Amino acid sequence: MNSKKANWAFLITIIVFIAFSFTMTFFFPWVSESLFWGNFLVEVVMILPILIFMIASKEKLTVFLGFHRMKLGSIFMIVLFTLLSMPLITLLNVFSQIWVDNEVSLMIDSMDMGNLPFWLLYLSLGIIAPVFEEIICRGAYYQSYKKSGGPFKAMMLSAIIFAVMHMNFNQAAYAFAIGILAVLLVEATGSLWSSVIYHGLINGSQAVIMYVNLRADSEIYKESASLITGNFLIYAIGIYLVLTAVTLPLAWAALVWISQHEGRSGILSYVWKERKTKRDKMVTIPYIVALILCISVMTGAFGWLLGKIFQIM
Repeated sequence: MNSKKANWAFLITIIVFIAFSFTMTFFFPWVSESLFWGNFLVEVVMILPILIFMIASKEKLTVFLGFHRMKLGSIFMIVLFTLLSMPLITLLNVFSQIWVDNEVSLMIDSMDMGNLPFWLLYLSLGIIAPVFEEIICRGAYYQSYKKSGGPFKAMMLSAIIFAVMHMNFNQAAYAFAIGILAVLLVEATGSLWSSVIYHGLINGSQAVIMYVNLRADSEIYKESASLITGNFLIYAIGIYLVLTAVTLPLAWAALVWISQHEGRSGILSYVWKERKTKRDKMVTIPYIVALILCISVMTGAFGWLLGKIFQIM
């Protein structure tokens, strides 16, 4: 599968996702208000188009996606890498709240958490989402773009897709960084399992924090998420800037160690280099149209236009 097919899959995915979201909101609101079922069905909608394209391209899925074995030491180091990358992710999360709201807090307000058991919450956020999204972004999209062009462009394009697929600017800000770091892990280990573990650790930790706080007092959790405003916001950005300056070089050192441990020394420098051989065009019209659709949803322009159309009709 090449970049042209990946771009068409991206466009079809976004169209299907938008249609599905509006259908669920208007006709099956209980689905969109359920954290587990809402998340599960969205992940299914996102993965189906790219799976169909891969199967139609006659790709051997496990080989193409890169599900290879890793050494045990690398798995332990991925845990350390995750901890070291968290200040950067939190910094981008907090920084985005200068302009937009905390999306997780809004999600909790809109979704029915009810008596959702911990295992179901963790299954949804810590396992299903990481596995599906890594297959989509670091698996199918990244490998398709890498097949058509250099690894750096493939990394950037797949990270952009991962960011905008969240359909809000708050999560997109740190999802883009996660997308880049996850690609570097995949290259360092040579296995998609590394990014699945990395993504799972991030989402899983948030699921634990969410569950503990919501069970203690849901209002306190919501209020704590909304406290990052004004002067506190500036202080938080300053603190995480310092932490990121310390931990990011250490995270890179962990990546280098992993690549050497897996017998892939020098692979990280390769990612930043572009080969000068002739390649397929990586950014095509379907990719651009899909991005425009995503941004129109994120800004509210799509909903506004749809409302005007309904008024006219």
